[in-house]
Amino acid sequence: MLCIKKPSVASAFDALIPKILKDGDIVETEFGERTKEIRNTIIQITNPKLKKVPEKYPLGKMAVEEYTKNLLYGSKNVFSYDYHERLFKYPYANEKINQINYIVEKLNQQKNSRRALAITWNPKIDIDISRDERGSVPCLQLLQFLIRDDNLYMTVVFRSNDALIAFVANALGLINLGEFVAEKTNTKLKEYVHHSISMHVYIDRDRDYIKKYFPECLEYIK
Repeated sequence: MLCIKKPSVASAFDALIPKILKDGDIVETEFGERTKEIRNTIIQITNPKLKKVPEKYPLGKMAVEEYTKNLLYGSKNVFSYDYHERLFKYPYANEKINQINYIVEKLNQQKNSRRALAITWNPKIDIDISRDERGSVPCLQLLQFLIRDDNLYMTVVFRSNDALIAFVANALGLINLGEFVAEKTNTKLKEYVHHSISMHVYIDRDRDYIKKYFPECLEYIK
């Protein structure tokens, strides 16, 4: 288990990657790719308004902006799932459930509620896709909001998270979603907590990125 407390996603990222590469376990994925993994990584961001993209993030600022836009407004591309749909148009029977609207309504009605949450996993869809050798299912599983002392606290849970390629875009995009909820509930996003059950780095696939941005860690992935 790893706990990181930092003011920003950028500072958390700079601490996270070397820690995984140095102390993580080598785990081969079900698709035969080697990773370094730390189970149950919890990252507490204490000043989420600091949204600078880390200089060492391989995909850069444009990837974060694109991810955030797709999360908040949806994408024209067709995937087996997308987070905007699962959060704003969750498929259930013949319905499309807007879970974010529910969260806003719930918090405005009962500001101390512990029931302001949304899920992405849909058993009817995702179990069958998971049986496919290369089926793609949501990594983000749950997000929950609490209002305490007129501040908004956001926690998200990932079943799996690519620390080097995905974490920064995931976290910054979700912080933008948290700020949207804060605006609608007349609160301030005070804290963002990012919990990944499997936080990992692909050590063969992304070796060139590691060499470029974290060369001091190459000795840990021989």
